[in-house]
Amino acid sequence: MQKNIALLIIGIFSLSGHVFGQSGFDQVTLGNQAMNEGRFRDAQQHYEAALAKDPQNAEIYTMLGFSYHKQRYLRKADSIYRISLGLDSNASRVHWYKGMNHIALKQDSNAIVCYKKFIQLEKARGGRLLDAYRAIGQCYERMLRKEGLYSWQIDEMIYYYELIEQTDPSFVEVPLIRNFVELVKSKRPANQEGKWKLDS
Repeated sequence: MQKNIALLIIGIFSLSGHVFGQSGFDQVTLGNQAMNEGRFRDAQQHYEAALAKDPQNAEIYTMLGFSYHKQRYLRKADSIYRISLGLDSNASRVHWYKGMNHIALKQDSNAIVCYKKFIQLEKARGGRLLDAYRAIGQCYERMLRKEGLYSWQIDEMIYYYELIEQTDPSFVEVPLIRNFVELVKSKRPANQEGKWKLDS
């Protein structure tokens, strides 16, 4: 009953992102719940309230950035992610979210940098890397089709795509990836100079 009343109060009384009667931890919990329910503006307010109580918490900044990302405030999200990384550059999740944000901003080369850092951190922790390999491959593939890639970038794209099959041969996209890699290998110039673009 008291929890329901508290939630009602939260819904009615808020001032500059500060919600009455809740600790920072409670605000994070409510923010996460709002994110899961797709209420991204509400989540943003809860995270801002949590940061008012714990302004050096990199994890809260990360989630605040993600709430901005989901609202399509992409530049603001990127600024928040930079603050989070300034507080904790070894948090792999912020590198992942920052990479997603760069993709939304159509900045694939910046996204690749973020995903490589994610891989570096997660490899040391024994984390799952397949999705990061896929993200890097897709970033390079978009660049290859749009503006072209240098020879070393094509090699790197192929390397990350081939890591997917090495990691999980049963991954559903492996046949498509294998066909794409073979297409690139057969069409790329033998003595490539400068960028080469794959025509669709």
